[in-house]
Amino acid sequence: MLRTLTAVLFLCLLPLHSSSAASLVTDANGILTGARDIEYLGNKYDVFIGDGSCVGLFDGCDAQSDFPFQASDAVGASSALQALLVSDGRFMNAPYDILGCTEISSCNILTPSDYSIAFGTLLVRSTSLSVVTGLGISVFYGVDRFTDSDTKTEINLTWAKWTQQPTTNVPEPSTLMLLGIGLLGQRWLRTGTKRLPA
Repeated sequence: MLRTLTAVLFLCLLPLHSSSAASLVTDANGILTGARDIEYLGNKYDVFIGDGSCVGLFDGCDAQSDFPFQASDAVGASSALQALLVSDGRFMNAPYDILGCTEISSCNILTPSDYSIAFGTLLVRSTSLSVVTGLGISVFYGVDRFTDSDTKTEINLTWAKWTQQPTTNVPEPSTLMLLGIGLLGQRWLRTGTKRLPA
C-alpha cells in the first residue's frame, strides 16, 4: 500500500519539476505558423501567425478590447517572439518560411495594439517584427494599416494573433515534496524494522 502511494506521489510531482518552455509551431512543411508558451508580463501566450485582415482576425478591429496589448506592451511582446526566433535560428535567413510571407528578403509580423481614425478611415497601429535575410531580426514601431486591407495580397506582411492562456492554480510544490519525503522516510523505517531479529 505504502509503495503504491509513493509511486502515485512521485508521478504527481513530475509535472511540478518540468515547466513548459516556449516553442515555435510549424506545419508539416516546416512553415512557421505560430508559437506557444511565450511568457510575457507574468502570463503565458500562444501566438497564431497568418494572413487576413485586421477586421477578420481581431473581432472587428475597432475597439481597444480587440487587441491583447497596449502599444508599449506590443513592443515587448514582439521582442519576446523575436528572442524565441533568434534562439531557434531556423527562420533567421528564411523569412519565406513564415506563414503569410513569400518574399525572399523579409517578413514583417504585425502585432496590433490600438486604432485611430484618420481622413475618415479606421487605421490600426501595429508593432512590426521584421525578419530580414542576412540581417537577423529588428523591431520597428508604429506601422499603420487600414483595418480592412488583407495581408494575403502582400508578400512580406502577416499578423501575429496573441491569445493569453488561462491561468491555473498549481499546488504548492513544497507541501507535496514534504509529504513525499515523509512517506519515503516511513517506508525506509518500516523496511529497516522488518530486518531486525525477532
